[in-house]
Amino acid sequence: MREKKGKIDYWLFFIVFVLCCIGMIMVLSASQYSAAYEFGDSYYYLKRQIFNIAVGFVAMFLAIKIDYRIYGKLCWPIFFAGVALMLLVMLSGFGAEGGGSERWIQLGPIRFQPSDVMKLSMLVLLCQQLAEPSIYFAGKTLPYLIIVGISCIIVAINDLGTGIVMGGTAMLLLIIGGMKLRYLFGLFGAGLAGVAFMVALRPYRLKRLTSFLDPWADYYGNGYQVVQSLLAIGSGGLMGVGLGEGGAKWFYLPERHTDFIFAILVEEGGLLAGLVLLLLFLAFTWRGLTIAMRVKDSFGRLMAAGLTLMITVQALVNIAIALGMMPVTGITLPFISYGGTSLVISLAAVGVLLNISKSAKMKK
Repeated sequence: MREKKGKIDYWLFFIVFVLCCIGMIMVLSASQYSAAYEFGDSYYYLKRQIFNIAVGFVAMFLAIKIDYRIYGKLCWPIFFAGVALMLLVMLSGFGAEGGGSERWIQLGPIRFQPSDVMKLSMLVLLCQQLAEPSIYFAGKTLPYLIIVGISCIIVAINDLGTGIVMGGTAMLLLIIGGMKLRYLFGLFGAGLAGVAFMVALRPYRLKRLTSFLDPWADYYGNGYQVVQSLLAIGSGGLMGVGLGEGGAKWFYLPERHTDFIFAILVEEGGLLAGLVLLLLFLAFTWRGLTIAMRVKDSFGRLMAAGLTLMITVQALVNIAIALGMMPVTGITLPFISYGGTSLVISLAAVGVLLNISKSAKMKK
């Protein structure tokens, strides 16, 4: 079959569009009662989500127009901009609390989470450096492994969940890039040590870790979120209780429209809805990695794989938390959860991925 190039991957765009539509429906369903109670408007969170999606799609279309190679040329300025934003959030007067820690920057009415920016900054720098053959010599490898570690630690200080996603994405990208196993094992060990340090730095994280092992032992404490999530998922059965009919959103399940929206989706849509969502993310991963395999230049191939894995890893971590398979770290479900920065950054990342797809040889 003749191959065609120069157009974006419309299948990938369609998958992301469907995920955003599901997200709007679930944000409305999960938040309507709390929105009515807090703001007197059942559609408060839905309106803001629609605005966030609109901004995200503008960012996506702008990213589609920009040649992805420019990011490689500007990898160091992009990286240092991400570091500067992360340091800024730690300074008094700029950091705003969210999720139990200061992880936001508040500038008047504008509020955003710099860890999502840092996540992309590290990815761009890592992809550019992995594209250089000299990275695989011992003398050249260590500095960039240190950069990955420092980036994850800077983020994990205030946002452990995003730090874990960054570390997992970096490990997978290094494997794809062909990094020698001895370096990967060293990086993995350093990562575990870093997580242990982050847990020791914030005592509440240790409580979350121990409650994750047996959430029922601390039902009214640190295990409450996981228990309520499991109860919601279990009550959904095969077909669910019906859209809008779930009981967990009646102030039982915290963070129901953000971190634990997957539990609401399964409660109301059942196991089938959960499987459909997983299949959509699987389709997203398939299209993204297909693009990566069909791009000729190393930087484009690594960027396509990295952006795809970044979103996929975040989705898997969020779902694993909702299922009680990982400690609660506070991380959104891409395209589905209510949110501003995370949603806009994810859609902008898809825009970059679609721009890369224009250079890939995709079958008609």
